[in-house]
Amino acid sequence: KSNPDIKYAQTIIAPQQVAGNINLDTPFAKKEVRQAMMLAIDHPTIVADFYDGQAELLDSPARKWYRSIYTPLEEQNETVQALYGYDPDRAKELLTNAGYPTGFKMNVQMQNAPASEEAFAIMKEYWSKVGIDVEGIVLEPTVFSSVWTGRKYDDDLILSALPGGDGSLFVRYSMGYFRGPNAFNLSCVNDPPGTDPVIENAYEVQCANVMINYPAADAVTKETWKYVLEQAFLIPMPAPWGYRIWQPWVKNYYGAGAVKFWLRWAWIDQDLKQS
Repeated sequence: KSNPDIKYAQTIIAPQQVAGNINLDTPFAKKEVRQAMMLAIDHPTIVADFYDGQAELLDSPARKWYRSIYTPLEEQNETVQALYGYDPDRAKELLTNAGYPTGFKMNVQMQNAPASEEAFAIMKEYWSKVGIDVEGIVLEPTVFSSVWTGRKYDDDLILSALPGGDGSLFVRYSMGYFRGPNAFNLSCVNDPPGTDPVIENAYEVQCANVMINYPAADAVTKETWKYVLEQAFLIPMPAPWGYRIWQPWVKNYYGAGAVKFWLRWAWIDQDLKQS
């Protein structure tokens, strides 16, 4: 209001997501439980009320800006569409089918950051209505970084904005979010490689086509992300919008990110700044 000439660009902030080692004997290892955890959360209401409509309902593992690997929610199958809705009764049915008719209890390790704590509070409230009792273990940033990079959460869950990401290039063509022992594969999917044939096949197709035939690499990635969403390897919150803001006298800048490659082209209009 005080500076109506201010410039800004909308961005998307990586969503907070719950992950867990699917290879261990925990409730999270069962697809029905993970799907129940999704169905128990009222994603559309969170977007509408908590974020005032300024959030993406579906943003992971690929966001809408990456059109070659992104599939809008309305083009996903009925199962995936339901997961991003709200159906606590169906969630209870799935928990019963999975062997947890009265629910279960798990710990969630997370960083002491406002975004994580807000996401945890919302998830905890929704899950409690279907019998899922989660207790938060809040860690200092350095401790949390060690837990994250070393995957030291054992049979606990972990909450962060790190797994699943936004379709970034460095993991898009390696299945890095869902393959092998790397820090971004927090649910330990296809780890060791080959244990999930769908993910492993996609990786092989990518390897054969990256730098040679990117449309083919993108096509298999796009189809595999549909499979990933139905498996619910990650339990995401909506991804809120963010904004980059700059003064109007900063010219030839349009809201680029933290890597300052754009500085060589940006310039200051000193006359405009003075006025």
